[in-house]
Amino acid sequence: MEKYKKKLKTRILFMSLAIIFAVILLIFNSMKMVEAGDEETFSSGFIDGFQSGLLAALVGIFCVFIINYLIVMKDERKLRLLYNRENDERRKQIKLKSGGNVVLINSIIIIFAGIVAGYFNEIVFFSLIGCALFQLLVSAVIKMYLFQTH
Repeated sequence: MEKYKKKLKTRILFMSLAIIFAVILLIFNSMKMVEAGDEETFSSGFIDGFQSGLLAALVGIFCVFIINYLIVMKDERKLRLLYNRENDERRKQIKLKSGGNVVLINSIIIIFAGIVAGYFNEIVFFSLIGCALFQLLVSAVIKMYLFQTH
């Protein structure tokens, strides 16, 4: 279980770094939105709102995961249950067949890249966000199909 605790601590570290990065981008985005004023187009306003909402959602989700992991690490029984759930063979096979963590990690990286690109180019922003959403949608459909058939 000590190995698994280390794994959870590593996850907490990476999520904490992502939260710090997202908060920095949120602050930057807020300053940009205040300075923009009335000359803002619909598209740039949409991008600003999307960036702020997505970053706030990522911060919230990562905070919930971090709190959950901290609670689980204090209770040995909950730690064992989470470990068993993550290492369930059926779940592992379904996750592997639907792209596993690679699709999720790629999508998160593409979304962050889209958020950053939104500060420079609208077309790249929409392309990257569309690509990430498509990846997640295909992975979710495959996962649902495999849960139904197995």
